[in-house]
Amino acid sequence: MGAVATEPFYVGKFRHTLDAKNRVTIPSKWRFYGDDADIYVGWAHPEGHIAVYPPRKILEFREKIRVIAESDRKGQQILRRLFGEAHQFGCDSQGRIKLDQSLVRTAGLSKRVVLVGLGETFNLWSAERYEEQVSEEFDLLSAMRDFGI
Repeated sequence: MGAVATEPFYVGKFRHTLDAKNRVTIPSKWRFYGDDADIYVGWAHPEGHIAVYPPRKILEFREKIRVIAESDRKGQQILRRLFGEAHQFGCDSQGRIKLDQSLVRTAGLSKRVVLVGLGETFNLWSAERYEEQVSEEFDLLSAMRDFGI
């Protein structure tokens, strides 16, 4: 998986349009060699968006889930909820990903979407839900201090 070494650092916020085939363009800064394979994993996050994970994060997940025993009921339930509802996708030649209809529906995506970089992953939000989320009261300075920034 040579693409892992060249994955971008996902930063910024990009507003795009979801087309009639549930495709959205990934920002060119976020694309990398090999991202045309089914290497991203996305699932509907409980907060109302699609969480998207590139190969490096998927490798980290594989290491973590490797130790979850079949007899671990809670662990197995988490795996079913996350990976049972997840979907894999890659970029097409125009840098678009095609989202599964169930992800689009669960995340409430419509025409206007916002891609939000989180460093090693990114989220896809409906423009409306994103605006609601960012309008909530949040003390960034205190949060930065808590993280040692």
